Amino acid sequence: MRFRTPIAIASLLVAVCTAAWMYVRAGNQELWGHLPLLLYLATWAGTVLFVSRTATAPARRRLLLSSASGVMLGLGFPGYLPVPFLLLVAWVPLLLLQREELRTRTVFWHGLNAFLLYNILATFWVTNTAFFAGLFAVVVNSLLMCVPWLLFHWTSRVSPKASYLSLIAFWVSFEHLHYNWSLNWPWLTLGNGFAQFPSLVQWYEFTGVLGGSAWILAVNWLALRWYLTRRRPVYLILAVALPPAASLVRYFTYTPPPGAVITVSAIQPNFEPHYEKFSETVSQQLRVLDELSTEALTAADGPVDYLLLPETTFSRVEETDPLSSPALATFVRGLPPGRVRHVVTGIGAVYRFAPGEAVTDAVRYYPTSDGSEVALEALNGAVQIDPANGDVQTYRKGVFVPGAESFPFRRVLFFLEPLVNSLGGSVAGLGTQAERTPFTSGEARVAPVICYESVFGEYFTGYVRTGAQAAFVMTNDGWWDNTAGHRQHLYISSLRAIETRRAVVRSANLGACAFIDQRGHIDSRTYYDERGFLNGTLRLNDAVTPYVRFGDIVSRVAGLLAVMALLSNLARTLRRRSGALEP
Repeated sequence: MRFRTPIAIASLLVAVCTAAWMYVRAGNQELWGHLPLLLYLATWAGTVLFVSRTATAPARRRLLLSSASGVMLGLGFPGYLPVPFLLLVAWVPLLLLQREELRTRTVFWHGLNAFLLYNILATFWVTNTAFFAGLFAVVVNSLLMCVPWLLFHWTSRVSPKASYLSLIAFWVSFEHLHYNWSLNWPWLTLGNGFAQFPSLVQWYEFTGVLGGSAWILAVNWLALRWYLTRRRPVYLILAVALPPAASLVRYFTYTPPPGAVITVSAIQPNFEPHYEKFSETVSQQLRVLDELSTEALTAADGPVDYLLLPETTFSRVEETDPLSSPALATFVRGLPPGRVRHVVTGIGAVYRFAPGEAVTDAVRYYPTSDGSEVALEALNGAVQIDPANGDVQTYRKGVFVPGAESFPFRRVLFFLEPLVNSLGGSVAGLGTQAERTPFTSGEARVAPVICYESVFGEYFTGYVRTGAQAAFVMTNDGWWDNTAGHRQHLYISSLRAIETRRAVVRSANLGACAFIDQRGHIDSRTYYDERGFLNGTLRLNDAVTPYVRFGDIVSRVAGLLAVMALLSNLARTLRRRSGALEP
């Protein structure tokens, strides 16, 4: 006990020194890597030790329990050790704590402690994009996670028999909300935890990742029951073993439906996005793209169906006439003749509204030389070009990163516009399109998925419902430095392949290019900070999975149960306060 205060002070000093070091590195245009993790953990340790220095033995035990849950959730998530099965018991310490007769405030603080550790360990790397963006993501998402946790606590007080079922309902409903509102951040969906091991979750073609979340929570409940009763763990063993076992059978016996095979060259130019991409000239970057593309196309056995380049490879592109961009037009003209049928690349584009044309919420007005204004819409998009005849198809990204690409709840939080602008975000946001439309050609219909869009399962099915036979993911994962972030993003693409049975090719500026088959298996990949390319083949698929057909049925059932639990809780609480129901 007597060492608690000195250790707390030492931890906080480490946090201060780490923050200073990060400040110096930013001034020298150096990346932070894992320094944000050290900053957050040192701050957490110092704060917790200082606050709990006079805590009683039961209070210290409860702190250890909630901390154990946070650590297991964080380490069980992809990117560190390959131990996703930690997620199947990670909730048990927190549930043990909740069983005690504790005040709601105490339950909240311990839940927040666990979820802070979960967010810190799993997504500290967001801080490498911008410090306040990362801090906001960690703190606010931890607070949001406390909402279903407290609703579960309320249910356990007034309807204890339904409490653990309500936890699954509230948590899965919360995860579903995180896919479908302005402040979307579904990265830490529990079902994503097995993304590194696609052979164990082939049943996502029926349920999607939210089915995985429900399974993880159900197993935790069974593990808690076994721990408390020490009866034969038959149900626990079956719940843990059957889904992965059935998945392994499906994985090793899966045969892709008959379909054509296309050839693809994926390029990884490796421009560091914080500083290098903006310090090098367009001509220097174009030279690298030319060299890599020529090498990839020359190395291929015969003409390549698709040359795939990363997100926003070309900037200042006119959406209505992409080839008017000098850099893009020069690149396409410089490709080896007859070696590639289609070029697909990410673009930073603009759309000019015609005079009198209806504008969108993403409109921006710029003065012209004659004193008038021009209405523009900025876009994060993609383009498919046929080099032989100049045919062009364009696509607009539809899911945006909160803060960086969109201003959540803009009409309500209008007073925060100066802060959003100062953090590098955009108050106006970006233009989008209503429907997910594939790029079509004589060779294939492919989904042009841009970065963050690959994280959204039900959204991703929109491409398939409009005819996509395969998916191209164009991304730039270099914002996070060489941390777990880019690996997690790669693994999540495997889940989209399982849910839709569509093979995926990724082209990353910095991160990992990859070929992923219809089982979610990564056939080939590049690695971080490698400049190069991948050549490979992709089998097309026209079949539709149950998940594509029915979407997130699991979350809809969970939402119904959550509403029923809330109404029951409210009714029982009111009756209890009126004396009509004995506690």
